[in-house]
Amino acid sequence: MMSKIAGALAVVGGVMLVFGGFAGTTQSVLANARGAVDNWFPDNDQKGTILTVLTIMIYLAMLGGFAVILGGLLMWKGFDIAGKILVWLGTGVGIMSLIVSAIIAYATGKWDAFVTSNMTLVGIGLVLSLVARRLA
Repeated sequence: MMSKIAGALAVVGGVMLVFGGFAGTTQSVLANARGAVDNWFPDNDQKGTILTVLTIMIYLAMLGGFAVILGGLLMWKGFDIAGKILVWLGTGVGIMSLIVSAIIAYATGKWDAFVTSNMTLVGIGLVLSLVARRLA
């Protein structure tokens, strides 16, 4: 019974993460990251590498919701260990993305926009996913 509840919470949390990622947050985070890198680093190979790493992290965070959904479905079916691993991976990337977004928002002076956008859908999705992993 607890696996079904955990699975349902993970699926709902994963859906919130996916919609939070596709709602324009990811594109704005990438734009903020690019602006910060453009301001802080001179034009060289390191700048390109940093932009590439930031882009990969942001897109992985977008896919993190799908991992949480799949993990929730596995927990629902009784495969708790595999489900927990997928939820752990998905939320870990989501938390990492949230931290990077927070640092960029603070550095660029856009903290208010970060709090109102990311702390709603993505934040609640992360909390539900972490609760689900704990319950399974």
